[in-house]
Amino acid sequence: MGAYCHRCGQREVDEWRSFASIARQFWDELVNFDYKTVRSVAALLRPGQLASEFIAGHRNRYLSPLKLYFLAGALFFVIAPRVSDFTFEGQMALDWNSEFRSTAEARIAETHMSRELFAERFAGTVQKVYTLSPILSVVGLMLILRVAYRRQFPWLGPHAVFALYYVAFLYMVALVVHAVNNVLDASSPYILMTIQLPMVAAYMFVSLRRVYGEPAGLTGRKTLLILLLAFAIDIPINILAMKLSVALT
Repeated sequence: MGAYCHRCGQREVDEWRSFASIARQFWDELVNFDYKTVRSVAALLRPGQLASEFIAGHRNRYLSPLKLYFLAGALFFVIAPRVSDFTFEGQMALDWNSEFRSTAEARIAETHMSRELFAERFAGTVQKVYTLSPILSVVGLMLILRVAYRRQFPWLGPHAVFALYYVAFLYMVALVVHAVNNVLDASSPYILMTIQLPMVAAYMFVSLRRVYGEPAGLTGRKTLLILLLAFAIDIPINILAMKLSVALT
């Protein structure tokens, strides 16, 4: 009744249509770390559930999209140095074309830092850069979804929600993939892609089906197209983020 639910006090669903409203929810919930966190992380593993629940107006049970996105990023960078190769030495090992090595060594020579000190400072810098740079991936995916599903949702809000939850899931996938890569002691990025792509494709397909409700065949074709476009955006973002991390160290 009115702008708020007469039973639980939740605002009406229309408020999530803009970025500003999602940002306000993020700040409101930032200090409320409770049982919703565990429930939200568990729901994130079920493709499309969080986005469909949020769009339907069922938001009180879960963390807001922005909060879960930053939480996933924080978990990644707390756990990654222990179970993955997302470290300076790990990136050196994965540098199959020696581009990262040459950039890092040039920066070490420029700053006159020891290799050990550079590696320590790089770890802090890359965490900051890689927590914020995926926001560009969110924006890119949001715009792709806006074009692909403009009939279902002509405004940006639902697509922004979908993109935030999807990129939060990618953080979780990255932890698993890099941990497996360490176990296999592999150094080729193609091995990482071979592990990651089926997981991401399946998650995207089921999520799109659940949120947008189109037939399986059409959703499958859109899944391939969306992933191709998303990776076309993500690859240069990741390259620039790594170069920026080195430059700021």
